[in-house]
Amino acid sequence: MMHCGNRLDGSGEGWSIGLSPSDGPGWMAALISRKICLSAFLAAALVLAVLTAPAGAANVDERSQRASVSLAARAASAFGEGDYTAAQRFYEMAIVADPANFAAFTGLGDTHSARKQLNFARKYYLIALAIEPSDPRALSRLAHLDVDAGNRESALEGLRKLRAHCAGCAETQELSHALGLGPNETISPSTDP
Repeated sequence: MMHCGNRLDGSGEGWSIGLSPSDGPGWMAALISRKICLSAFLAAALVLAVLTAPAGAANVDERSQRASVSLAARAASAFGEGDYTAAQRFYEMAIVADPANFAAFTGLGDTHSARKQLNFARKYYLIALAIEPSDPRALSRLAHLDVDAGNRESALEGLRKLRAHCAGCAETQELSHALGLGPNETISPSTDP
């Protein structure tokens, strides 16, 4: 007789020909009983994990956020000293500590912009804006990249967003000036569909 035998100890798995100890009475019941016990144990472990995780997870998040802010501050200091390699490393570490730190993504974009790696800069500004759509610094830096690339429509869209979120910000005034517009000059609506 040909069959697939699975013993409780895990041995004998695979196909075999002939009689094996797993052919005896009750072997299927023992196997099912083992699976039920394992399922019950996993369910109990899951319930225990859910009940204890929120408090621990909140502490880890708070600690990670503090670490991320500290690392971003070190990155900004390195950036100010012109050490872009260290700034990039610290910003990346800040992002690992807290992937929702939009300021670290904006700083990483600034670092790449200073190194003339504009595609990377644009990428990180877009990530920062995906996390915090009203971040004036990321909106302004992205729009300035558009101005430099000759994409006036996109830069004007950035200015519209800046004015909606932060009309009096220095970033808004700088971008208006870069686009040759007065601080309160109206922008015609976009003609894009």
